[in-house]
Amino acid sequence: MEIMTFNIDEDRRNLVDDKQNFSIDFHDSKYNWLQARQYEESMRQVEVHVVHGNGSPVDLTGMNPVFEGWMPEGLYRIIDAKHSVMIDAQNGIFRFDFPAPAFQIAGSYKQAFFRLMKDGMSVTTLEFSLDVMADKVISGLVPSDYITPFEDLYDKIEEIYKTADGKFNDQLLAWKNQFNKIIGDLNGDYIQIKATANALDSRLTVLEQKIKDDGLLTQADFDVFKNDLLNRINIVEHQDILNYRNKLKYKNISATIYNDSETISNDQLNHIHATGADLTLITMVTVDNANDSSPTDISATTFNDLIDRANKIGLKIGMLKPHIGIAGQHDSFSRKDYLPDDPDGFFENWKDLMLHYAELAKNNGVPILCIGCEMFNQTDVKYLTKWQDIYNAIKAKYPDLLITYAMSQYEFFEPENQGQIASVVDYIGMNIYPSYISSEYKTSLKANQLKGAWWNDWNGNQFMETLDEYYDEYHKPIFVTETGLMPYSDGLAHLISSYINTDGNENYDAQAIGYKAALEAIAKDSHIIGVSIWHASKPFSFISKDVNTVTTSEKVLTQYFKGGKI
Repeated sequence: MEIMTFNIDEDRRNLVDDKQNFSIDFHDSKYNWLQARQYEESMRQVEVHVVHGNGSPVDLTGMNPVFEGWMPEGLYRIIDAKHSVMIDAQNGIFRFDFPAPAFQIAGSYKQAFFRLMKDGMSVTTLEFSLDVMADKVISGLVPSDYITPFEDLYDKIEEIYKTADGKFNDQLLAWKNQFNKIIGDLNGDYIQIKATANALDSRLTVLEQKIKDDGLLTQADFDVFKNDLLNRINIVEHQDILNYRNKLKYKNISATIYNDSETISNDQLNHIHATGADLTLITMVTVDNANDSSPTDISATTFNDLIDRANKIGLKIGMLKPHIGIAGQHDSFSRKDYLPDDPDGFFENWKDLMLHYAELAKNNGVPILCIGCEMFNQTDVKYLTKWQDIYNAIKAKYPDLLITYAMSQYEFFEPENQGQIASVVDYIGMNIYPSYISSEYKTSLKANQLKGAWWNDWNGNQFMETLDEYYDEYHKPIFVTETGLMPYSDGLAHLISSYINTDGNENYDAQAIGYKAALEAIAKDSHIIGVSIWHASKPFSFISKDVNTVTTSEKVLTQYFKGGKI
């Protein structure tokens, strides 16, 4: 296996004069090179080492190597994000297994290099020499662009065609849904999208000829499918996909009431209302300790006072969301550690409380009830029937009330256990807190760079992939029941306040770019139906100490919520 070493700091090569019709001179043997024969597949591999100028390895953790090539005849391109295998990420080593389409045409590639992708950003290696030697004995590849993952989709079409039976329409509908999802997720420049459209059109023509020759489907059936798919290709060619934005049905901001003297101030209610958001009303349902099986509800006086003050300014309550907490500790209790000593007694008490909250929701025009939040031990799959019983009891009395449960990442990253609570709700709720960067906020950061953290954050969490997998499994909309960050320079990197330097002044610009990144990411996923920003109170508050000031983060929320950007 060939070994290539790329120095991404100090290598230097002169620019070419003709930027459109150029070739790279690789006569100097210090540059990397590879030779292959036409039609080779998969077994032609290279081991790639990426190093700094001082020879130390580049940490490739979380990166996705993409091979990009411009083929010898100057017409077709390869963009392959599928065939890399990370061998030793921390030491900068990956393997790339070249697919057969990379060796369609004999000759020397006009350009070949690797692009290292992470969080929507990239760095490229220098070009390497890639020569494809002719094979006069066999032939079989028709030259075309090769762009993953669209090739995989076409393979599925051909499989549907080969096994066509009475379920053809069902199979085809499933394929179309997957096609639409990938188009909806596509982020790239127009040239790449146009190349994708051309590749789809070319493959479609080949498939059409196969069907004509074999006659397994009628031409009329295929024409209907072809016209439908060409309409989709036309959308891609006209760049409508770049303008696709998911519009949310629910846009909320969270605030909490307690049984003590602390409540939601009128200033907080006014600032929430000014953004165009509804209120997710958190109520602290308290226990004496982590093993207490008898939660105590908020007082009716505290609840009714908040409802009256919200109604006076026209602020709607979008969700009721009770939280388990230790009495006197506000919302600092780790619900992951809650382990009642009488589980059966707890669930009976909790069902009574949820029926009470369902009545409050019904009487006050609240459309959604969240029946729990981050209760890791209680969402163990052995208790799933308990949650089903709570759901059934609420629906029997209040069939129009929508029900969710706010999973922590500890829960939704356990789809075979805690994550199964998604089966007993109307909306799948997820509390999502990405680490957008690894250190402090800098003014040079852009939201479009940071939104990639929703797909792969600095801790390696793949929130969007997980979110989409839940949608595919349960076919229910996703509600981002919590997301937010603290208004400090290192708030983009950390969630837990103990890791954040809160001695300095608040940095609402850092919070603002985090809000924008989150909302831009959400705008790319049609499975998400609502979001609730955490929170109106410290340490997550977007509201300045001077309540007459509108912070930059509040301006972002207003642009997206009231301004209709999401």
